[in-house]
Amino acid sequence: MKRKAWAVMWAVYLAGVAVALNQFKVPPVMQVLMESLQADMATAGWLMSVFCIAGVILALPAAFLLAGLGPKNSGLIGLGCIIIGAVIGAVAKTAAIMLIARTIEGVGLALIAVVAPAVISMWFEPHERGLPMGIWATWVPVGSFLIYNLANPIAKLGGWTSIWWFGAVFALVAFLVYSAIVTPPQKTASGSEEGGAISISHGLKSINTWLISIAFAAFNFSFIAYATWAPTFLAEVHKMDPGAASFYASLVTLVFIPGGIFAGWVLDRFVNRKGILAASFIICTILVLWAFKVGGNVGILVPYYVILGLAASFIPTCVFTIAPETAINPQFAGVALGVVILGQNSGMFIGPPVLGKAIANGGWGAGVYPLVIGLLVALVATLLIRTKTE
Repeated sequence: MKRKAWAVMWAVYLAGVAVALNQFKVPPVMQVLMESLQADMATAGWLMSVFCIAGVILALPAAFLLAGLGPKNSGLIGLGCIIIGAVIGAVAKTAAIMLIARTIEGVGLALIAVVAPAVISMWFEPHERGLPMGIWATWVPVGSFLIYNLANPIAKLGGWTSIWWFGAVFALVAFLVYSAIVTPPQKTASGSEEGGAISISHGLKSINTWLISIAFAAFNFSFIAYATWAPTFLAEVHKMDPGAASFYASLVTLVFIPGGIFAGWVLDRFVNRKGILAASFIICTILVLWAFKVGGNVGILVPYYVILGLAASFIPTCVFTIAPETAINPQFAGVALGVVILGQNSGMFIGPPVLGKAIANGGWGAGVYPLVIGLLVALVATLLIRTKTE
């Protein structure tokens, strides 16, 4: 049983990495895409944000799709959307077609983001979920790190479209693995899935749930916006090779991998999780003041990105630990997580084009303002939260 549970976890994890890899394939070749699709900076920013439209719309309905279709079918539909969207994007000749392709891929993001942690919960008892959930929390940094460092070598072989074909093949492999391994546990999907009969409107009445969602939305607004434009900043301002620019920018997300697991270890040993979250926001706010001023010297750039990544890595772990505590009662923990995912996708959706517009209008220095504002909103929302442990 344990072996099967871990096999399912790794299959689900591969699906998550496939989604993240396809989501973040735009930033490493942003300049090339802008030229090829004849898109300005604001439009190019939407190539990241439009990916999240379906995530915003389907964050809560995805839980009901999971209950109705089951973990296997829901996950396969999600991965299927990633494959279809990547193929359409590979043959796109205009920004409009590419935006449609990214929206289809976004449906995959919405489904996998909800289905994956639910599947892990089905296969692991509450006291066993720490490690698998900690590993799952690294799906975005792992996927983004991979594509940030593979994109330019792949593009040199066959142009930017080869990156989209690579993403489609990667998602197809994940689709086949998921199809072969993922099933609901034989003990049945009765427990939490019967929660579908619960009134979702009642679960949405928790102010604290909405506050943690706002905090996570504001964080993703700033963080994903910066992750989107950092490679372009390094290439334009510091004249870095696109491959080097993508590598250095990816260090922030790379640190998320050990950082997230370390954050989980810390949270298990300290009761004041809200305080840790607030401290992380304060540190990140201070650090992003130099986001578009940091020098191109490796001796400065690497420590800056590593420290920023370490501080930011505590935030998702804190949010997903605190979120269930904001629910009116344990029955609505799933609804609380759905609201958090809604906030996450909303922030990811809005951030890149807003930052792109700020940079286009006021230069790279003006890009700091939306980043700081987003993190300050996150800090205020966090300080207003009242959890059951307080």
